[in-house]
Amino acid sequence: MAGATPRRYAQAAFALALENEGIDRWEADLQRVREILQDHDVAALLTAPQVPEKVKLDGVITLLPDVAPLIRNMVSVMVLRGDVVKFTRMVVAFTELADDERGTARAEVTTAVPLDDARKSRVAEGLAALVDRKDVVLTETVDPSIVGGVIARVGDRLIDGSTQTRLRSLRDELASGT
Repeated sequence: MAGATPRRYAQAAFALALENEGIDRWEADLQRVREILQDHDVAALLTAPQVPEKVKLDGVITLLPDVAPLIRNMVSVMVLRGDVVKFTRMVVAFTELADDERGTARAEVTTAVPLDDARKSRVAEGLAALVDRKDVVLTETVDPSIVGGVIARVGDRLIDGSTQTRLRSLRDELASGT
């Protein structure tokens, strides 16, 4: 896997997760490792060419004592191959694979005002039905300029039900005389 893409690392990790501790445990551990590896000093240690490999590998063991051994091994392999800089993108790809396995989709939702729990639930259920998934996890953004309604991005799909877009469409229709 020399010079492997983040996706290939994620696929290998996902296969191991299915065989071993399970997707949820791996996903939680990968997120914790990602946070640790994003520390500037840690990243500098693990990527510095002048630091001996033994020191880097000892650092991995010291920094990740509570992480599943297979994940520690994967981080060590990525460090040795100079691919540890790909770890964050690998975690994103792993999460996508885990979501697919669970039948979950992630949606970025923009509304004019914050949604209460009941409305969030209705929006999530509606989007789940629309994209044919069991569940949709929402990330909410508030943008008063959309006036009302909802704009949702699920994967590469954009669903624009905003009042602003409807008003613009109505204006264009009236201007064209149709």
